[in-house]
Amino acid sequence: MKTNLSPKLIHNINEDAVLLWFKKPNRYVVTSKINSELINIYMNPDNSRDSFVDNLQENYHLKVDQANTLFEDITVFLKDVNVTQDITTTTNKVSSAPTTYIEHSYEFQNKIVSIRYESEVLKSLVHPQISHHSIKNTLEYDVVFDVFKTNDDLHLLKNGTHVGSYKTESFHFLQGKFALELTNTIHNTSIDNWVATFHASTISNGKESIMIVGDSGNGKSTLSVLLMAHGFDILCDDFTPLYEDNLHLYRYPAATSIKKGAFEALKPYLNNIDLLKTHTSGPKKVNIKYVPPLLNYDSQASSFPCNKIVYVKYNSLGKDSLNLVAPDKVLETLIPDSWISPKESHALKFINWFKKVECYQLNYNDNNFAISKFKDLFEQS
Repeated sequence: MKTNLSPKLIHNINEDAVLLWFKKPNRYVVTSKINSELINIYMNPDNSRDSFVDNLQENYHLKVDQANTLFEDITVFLKDVNVTQDITTTTNKVSSAPTTYIEHSYEFQNKIVSIRYESEVLKSLVHPQISHHSIKNTLEYDVVFDVFKTNDDLHLLKNGTHVGSYKTESFHFLQGKFALELTNTIHNTSIDNWVATFHASTISNGKESIMIVGDSGNGKSTLSVLLMAHGFDILCDDFTPLYEDNLHLYRYPAATSIKKGAFEALKPYLNNIDLLKTHTSGPKKVNIKYVPPLLNYDSQASSFPCNKIVYVKYNSLGKDSLNLVAPDKVLETLIPDSWISPKESHALKFINWFKKVECYQLNYNDNNFAISKFKDLFEQS
C-alpha cells in the first residue's frame, strides 16, 4: 500500500531542498532534505510503524510520541498528495458546435486560424489577447476553433473535435487549453511534445530568454512591457511553453495584459497606450489593456534557450535589489499555476532543466533599476 503512494522521482535542487514528483496525480512537492529522508524511511517496504519509530529514536534521537506523530503526519501527507485533481468536465463532452456564432479570422506567420465564438462574453475570453493578429474573415483557413457553452460548461472544439470542457467558473482552464492548441497549430506540433506550459512571462534579447514569475499584482507583465519599450522582445505573456526536443521556450503570440494601476506608469514609454481599448476581465471586472508586441511577429525567431528565472516583486516603498534566490522559492510560485506533462520522461526533463537554471529575486520600485538589472543578466551569458 505504502509503495503506491511513494514519489516516483526524488531530486535535490539545492543543499536544503528536495523536489518530489508523484506520478499518479502528476504532483510536484518541494520539501526539506530531512523531510525527504523521513519519507524514505517511511516508504521502506520492510518498515512497520514500530520499526519506523525505533529508527527515529535511534538515529534522530526523537521521543516515542514525536516519532509516532511524524508517522501519522507522513501518512496523511502521502494520502493527500496522491489525490488526483481533475478539472475537466468529462461527463459533458460535446461533438457539435452551435450553428449561430461570431466569427473572427487571424493570421500567425503562415497559418490562418478561424475562431467561432457563441457569444460576445465568450469572445472576450480569447479575442482581446490576439486581436492584433485579426484579418478579414476568410473561408480558407488551416484550423477552426469553436468556443461555446452548454448549461454551466464551456467547450472548445478544434476542427470539429472536442479538446476540452470546463466549468464556467474555471474559464481560465479553457483559456489555457486554447493557448496550448493554438501553440500546437503555430509550431506544427502536438501536446505530446510539450514538457510544460508555465504561468510566466518571458523576454528575449534575440539570443536567449529570461522567464519572469511572480504572484498576481507584483508587476511582472508591467515590467515585461517596460523591457519591450527598451528594446527587448516579449516572447510570451502569462503562457510560456517548454519544448521537449531542445528544451527551448517557444513564442506565444498574445498581447501583454496590463492592469489599470499601470496605465499611467507606462505612458512615458508607450505613446499609444491611451488608444488601446480597455477591457474588463474576471469576476472582479478588473480593467485591462492588451499591449501588442512592438516587433513584427513573423520576423522573429520561434524559440530561445532559458537559463535564468527572475521572481519579481514590485513595492513602491521597498528597496531596489537583485539577488540569487533559492530555487525552491521560485518553484513554489512556478508550479501551482503551470501545466507540466504527466509523462515520466517529461517530468525528468523538467526537473533536469530546472536544476540548471539560475534563480533570482528582483525587488524594485525604480523602473530604471529593474531595466538595468535585466540588461546585466543578459550580458552575463
